Amino acid sequence: MSSSRPLVALAMLVATSAAADAATTTPEGARALEQGYAAYFSGAVVTKGIVAAKPDGDGYVVSWDLQKVAELAGAPAGAVKIAPLTYRLTPGDNDSWRLTADRFPRIVFNVETEKGKANGAFDFAGVKIDGLFDPRAVEFLRSRLDVDRTEGAVDLIDSSGAGHSRSAAPSHFKMTQEGIVTETRAKPSAGGGIDVALAHAIKNVKESISTPQDGDNPAIDMTYEIADVVAEATFTGLRAREIGEFWKYAVAHLDDAAPPREMKERARSALPLWNEIRGHSELHGLAVKTPLGEARMGTFGETLSLSGFTPTGAAAFGLEIKDLTVKSDLVPPWAQSLFPASLSFNVGASSDGWDKVAQIALDDAKFGEKGDLSPEAQAKIEQILIAGRPKLNLRLGHLTAPALDLTFEGEASAQASHPEGHIKLSADSLDRVVALVQEAAKDLPDAQGAVLGLTLVKGLAKTGADGRLVWDIEANADGKLTVNGQAMPSGD
Repeated sequence: MSSSRPLVALAMLVATSAAADAATTTPEGARALEQGYAAYFSGAVVTKGIVAAKPDGDGYVVSWDLQKVAELAGAPAGAVKIAPLTYRLTPGDNDSWRLTADRFPRIVFNVETEKGKANGAFDFAGVKIDGLFDPRAVEFLRSRLDVDRTEGAVDLIDSSGAGHSRSAAPSHFKMTQEGIVTETRAKPSAGGGIDVALAHAIKNVKESISTPQDGDNPAIDMTYEIADVVAEATFTGLRAREIGEFWKYAVAHLDDAAPPREMKERARSALPLWNEIRGHSELHGLAVKTPLGEARMGTFGETLSLSGFTPTGAAAFGLEIKDLTVKSDLVPPWAQSLFPASLSFNVGASSDGWDKVAQIALDDAKFGEKGDLSPEAQAKIEQILIAGRPKLNLRLGHLTAPALDLTFEGEASAQASHPEGHIKLSADSLDRVVALVQEAAKDLPDAQGAVLGLTLVKGLAKTGADGRLVWDIEANADGKLTVNGQAMPSGD
C-alpha cells in the first residue's frame, strides 16, 4: 500500500487545477469543479455520479463514490465495499486553494479468484492531508500526508484442488505500517516545466504469511519486519502543463475511431516530457523469519535516474546492501561463507538521439494505435540509437562475503557495430573460495569443475601494489579479448 502514497499529491494537483475555474463558493462554482474533473477523467465521472462537489461554508466538499468506481470496473455486486473519499477545497487569496482531509475510507472485499476466494479489509487510522496550491508562490504546490497506522488482512481459500489434497483452511496475510509521511513540493523549473520533489517515510512495517499444509506441500509461516523506510524522488523540468493538456485532449476523444490529427502535435508539445527523474529509497533493519531459517539486513538501498527524450539520453541504476546475514540449518557451513554480506553496484547507460527517437515515433502512422510501431519506424530508431555512440559505465563497486572481498569497475561503448570496453576486477584472495569449493566437491562432484575454473582464473591474475589480485580485462573493437595483456581464445 505504501507505494501508492505519492499519488495523493498527484490527485491534489489535478484537484486544484480543476478548482481554479471556480471563483466563488456557489452552486455554479461546484459545477465548474465537477467539469474540471470530467476533463481529466471523462464525463462519466459526473454523469455516473462518481464525483460530486457542493458548497460548504467558505469552501467546497468534494466526494468520490469509489463504490461506483469498483462496480464500473466490473466488480461483482457486493464483492467490494468502500465508503466515499471526501476532502475539502477552500479558496484563498491570490487564486490559491487549500485541500484538507482527515480520513481514508475502509476497504472490505470478498471476491472470487481463479483458485477460490479472497476476502479481507484495509483500514487507515490517524489520517491527515493538508495541501496548498498558490500560483503566486515560488513553491506553488505544497502537500503533506500523515497516516498514523494502516492495517490489512487477507484470507485466501484455495478450492481448486490443485494440490494433493484440497485445503479447506485459508492462507492468512497480515500487514501493518506505522508513521507514514509523504510530502510534495513543486516550483517552476529554470529550463521550462516544473520541478517536483517527493519525500516518503514509514517508521515500521510488519507482514506475516501463513499457509496450511496441502498434500506434500508443507505449511508455511513467514514474517518480516522493517524498522524504517525512507524514499525521495525529484522530477526536473516536468512538462506538467503540456502533459495535462494532452491528457485532457486524449480523454475528450476516447470514443473516436482513430486518433485525431491534432493528437501527435499535442504529444509533440509535451516533449521531452521531463529533463530528468531521480529517485532513491532505503529500508533499514530488515528481518525475515521462515521455518527454513532467517535473514537480516542492515540496509537495502536503490537509486534510479532517467532522462526524458533529450538530445543525449541517460539512465542509471544503483543497488546497495549492507550487513546481510543468512542462517539456516539446511545450508552447509561452506556455503554460508560464500553468501554476500554487502554489495554496492552502480551502472549507467547513455546515448545520443533520444529526441530523434521520440520524433520518429510520433511521425509513424501507427502512433496512437494499439500494437507496436511499424517495422520501418523500429528500424529507424535502432539505427539512431546505434549511431548515437551508446556507452555503458560501471562505477566502482564492492562485493564482500566472509570468504571474499571483490571490487569491480569498467566501461563499454559501441561505435557502429564494433563494441569495446574495459573492466577491472580486484580480489583480496581466491584461496579461501577455492578451499570452500573443494570442501563442497566432497559431496557435490560437479563442484570439482568450479575448482579447476577458479584455479585458472587465479592464474590469470596479477598482484597489485596492495597485494590484491587484479584482472584488467579488455575487449577491443576488432573482437579480441585480453586479460592483463594476455590474449584469450576467441572461440571461432
